[in-house]
Amino acid sequence: MAPPHDSTSPPDRRRSCRLPATLALAALLAATLAAAPLSRAADDPVTLNFTNADIEAVVKAVSEITGKSFIVDPRVKGTVTIVSARPVPRSLVYPTLLSALRMQGIAVIEGDSVVRVVPETEAKLQGGPVARGAVTAGGDRMVTQVIPLRYESAAQLVNVLRPMITPSNTIAAFPGANALVITDYADNLKRLEKVISSLDQPPGGEPMVVPVRHASAIDIVPTITKLLADPAAGGTADAQQRVMVVADARSNSVLIRSDNPGRAARVRHLIEQLDTPGRAGGNMFIVYLKNAEAARVVQTLRAVLTGQESTPSGGASSSPRRRCSRRRRRRRAARWGRPRRSRSPRRRPRRASRRAARRSRPTPRTTRW
Repeated sequence: MAPPHDSTSPPDRRRSCRLPATLALAALLAATLAAAPLSRAADDPVTLNFTNADIEAVVKAVSEITGKSFIVDPRVKGTVTIVSARPVPRSLVYPTLLSALRMQGIAVIEGDSVVRVVPETEAKLQGGPVARGAVTAGGDRMVTQVIPLRYESAAQLVNVLRPMITPSNTIAAFPGANALVITDYADNLKRLEKVISSLDQPPGGEPMVVPVRHASAIDIVPTITKLLADPAAGGTADAQQRVMVVADARSNSVLIRSDNPGRAARVRHLIEQLDTPGRAGGNMFIVYLKNAEAARVVQTLRAVLTGQESTPSGGASSSPRRRCSRRRRRRRAARWGRPRRSRSPRRRPRRASRRAARRSRPTPRTTRW
């Protein structure tokens, strides 16, 4: 059986093949034209004109513009004024709202899917973002930042940085890790980070050791310290010009430490000028004895110089003349049988007792004096 004969001509067949492609291209063009107004509407600038508007109304308008979800704390009350002379991009509407709320003492805590508007005093107690190291966030967002320190003490920097913190926010020191914990707005944290980095610097130059050969280091250091502390003598209270001078008695040397190498060199030159030998010799001499005993010679010389004689133990003894007179009295009393004289008065014995005493006396022996 013969196939049916196609009555369409070749030009008609080409026209029928182009029709589906034309319809597909028209549908794609219509979809593009329909999506263009939406994207253009999302990028169109917005004119902000809120004069003494209620905060809840402003937050609601910003929510419609940005598509964010907000939860306003019931304690948030007041009005704000946001006026733009010319249209602003939609991407700047939300940061503008944060700045306006911050001026009213209101903070914003960003969550995963919702933004909470709370009083500034309560923002530090909410679950805001916590970061460590360099500050990456910006704007008027409330952030808790942990900043570790390398050289300075965290407890000492707290008193320096506290006046720079917003009054309702906090700063604390953690001595265990030598770190600062600061809760404040992100833009203020960036400013504080620059201040901390400029203060957290390594100490000054290495200590310089200056040996003292002729003088005493303990005597030189007070003179140098007084000279450096005297403003009339060139002393200064600048930290970069400060010089620390310490004496080491064991090695008889002076240690110098300063952030300014030139000032440390000046102090070293001053120490070298003071470390000069004395013009006259010392008044201390050592005399070695060959035959005499040193302790007895010391007593004799001391008696000559002071007019008194002292024993090695330090007590004064009687003169040789007094000792001889005492010995004579003792010998006479033993020879004649007389008792030693006493200062207490006694009654005179009778004549008979005297005679008996004379008869009982032994015959005196000749004593050679």
